Amino acid sequence: MTATSAPVRACEFAATPATGNCAEIYVRRKHVLIGISPFNSRFSDEYVTRLIRWAATSFDSFDVLLAGDESALQLEAMGTPEGKARYKARRAVKRNRRSVEDASSALGLTEADTRVVSISEFTNHSTYRKCKAESEAAFQTNALFRSACLEMAEKAILGRLRTVYGIVEPITAEQAEHAAAYVMAELPFFLETPAVLDVEESLLAYHQPWELGEKIFAGDFTLLANPAQGYLALTEAT
Repeated sequence: MTATSAPVRACEFAATPATGNCAEIYVRRKHVLIGISPFNSRFSDEYVTRLIRWAATSFDSFDVLLAGDESALQLEAMGTPEGKARYKARRAVKRNRRSVEDASSALGLTEADTRVVSISEFTNHSTYRKCKAESEAAFQTNALFRSACLEMAEKAILGRLRTVYGIVEPITAEQAEHAAAYVMAELPFFLETPAVLDVEESLLAYHQPWELGEKIFAGDFTLLANPAQGYLALTEAT
């Protein structure tokens, strides 16, 4: 793998491929998977519209990935009761879906142009299940991978606690581990989108660098990504 590539500007966003291989996939621009998170004010209707327009004008095809019921795990880790957490998660995902549908309609895109999928929809998908199981096994047996996943989960919890509640206190190991189950649910789309969504190659696009993914791409763990899988960190072009 080569070093992280320089940002490439397109329309309203600057896209930074995570690796040289990701950059090569980006040059071909066959497919991108847009990641949209619940509980994140960044994903306003206007921002989602710009994401959809960028994807539609920059790639041959694109899909949109929404969270599933697993996103409630993050709220539970923060102390929200299970039932209430699931209710909030479903309401947030429903709002995200509505934003995508409204944006697609405003941009003149049909349902065939914009496939919107939720993580929960793939519970029984063979490739998804296999990839998730491999991730969970690595989490239990590889100390470095476990640490990286817990760090990712911890940052997500701390970010929300700081933004919503103004809390900056450290979280417990139990909280991080509970939320890490959400990371396990997401990982198949970071590692194996081509097989899961039946596309030749794909880039997952999100607004933050993916430190865990960079370590996976670099071969730091036994867990490997599909060579046809890439990652783009998006920043708004000025």
